[in-house]
Amino acid sequence: MPMKQSKVVTKMKNYQIVKTNQSTDFDSIRQVYYQTWTYSYAGLVPQALLDNLDTKKNWNPETRVDNTLVALTNDQQIVGVCTYGPARRQKYTGLGEIYSLYVLPQFQHQGIGQKLFQSALDILQKDFDDLYLLVLKNNLIARAFYEMFGFEASGECIADQTKYGILHEMVYVK
Repeated sequence: MPMKQSKVVTKMKNYQIVKTNQSTDFDSIRQVYYQTWTYSYAGLVPQALLDNLDTKKNWNPETRVDNTLVALTNDQQIVGVCTYGPARRQKYTGLGEIYSLYVLPQFQHQGIGQKLFQSALDILQKDFDDLYLLVLKNNLIARAFYEMFGFEASGECIADQTKYGILHEMVYVK
């Protein structure tokens, strides 16, 4: 189902970055999450967690309709998503937060994630002087990506207990 055009944030040769709206295909966003998690987090999180992902139960992207950017191909396929907004953790009240950044595996390493991320930063930096995000401690690729944008490890680590094991996350700040 084609997505009704929302405000275009960035336009590139083969895709564009747009804000979501009520007519966005949120099931496609769920698929971006699912495919990216199963590809990118293999070996980084307990396999049982990946084996038990459920697109309807694990992700509710429609709840962040006003705080989501998607990368659309010329044929309107959603190939990436970035969510952002005010800090969700009380300790970081007053900061902006990048909640998530995912690009379908077959579209990675083409600059889409960089454009999504920079577009979200541009939006957040209009309202927040300081930003933070959480990243898996053992996700060295993601950590290096965030460091390219000036984020630094704060030294704070969070152990997130899941039904399938503990996820160790680091707080990165900018």
